[in-house]
Amino acid sequence: MTKSEHKKVLEAKKAAKEALFKKSYSDVDTKTPLLLIFGPSKVKEDKLLLELLEGVSVLQVKVIIVDDNIPADTTTKPSGQITWVNTEDGRNAAEMERYLEAADMALVFDEDHENLGKIMQKGAIIIGHDISPLLENYHPNDETGNAFTFKSYNPWEMFRAIVRATETYRFPYDWENIVRGMFKQK
Repeated sequence: MTKSEHKKVLEAKKAAKEALFKKSYSDVDTKTPLLLIFGPSKVKEDKLLLELLEGVSVLQVKVIIVDDNIPADTTTKPSGQITWVNTEDGRNAAEMERYLEAADMALVFDEDHENLGKIMQKGAIIIGHDISPLLENYHPNDETGNAFTFKSYNPWEMFRAIVRATETYRFPYDWENIVRGMFKQK
């Protein structure tokens, strides 16, 4: 009997996360959820992101923010709970692949189907806007859904979706159901 696709991805993700944490974040337990935030593409949303980060800072989660608007580059000197990675002009492309392979979840600000599909293929649960036809909000009672969604771009709704994701992450059976749901979507 061969392993299902989602189980293979989860095993690869565990190994990638352990390697990433060992190399760059040795002070963080590998059981800590890794949240990748793909920064907003519009300047007006930068304020939203900063407000959101104030709330995220109270959660037990490691955050990597990927944004080409931020001049900082901390891939070689990560510090604290939040790491900023600048991707302007393809900078840090190899690091990005490692982050995506290791990420448990990814907050996305746009609904580009190609990007969402790539994130889903890597087994990272998406936290995104509910208008995307690729995303179905996770319902724990029915064990259905492949993402954690929010209705509008405001820090409270987005924070609520991140909290739901980080709380669900603590339950491996539920988390695996969501990953399985992502692969059924394809």
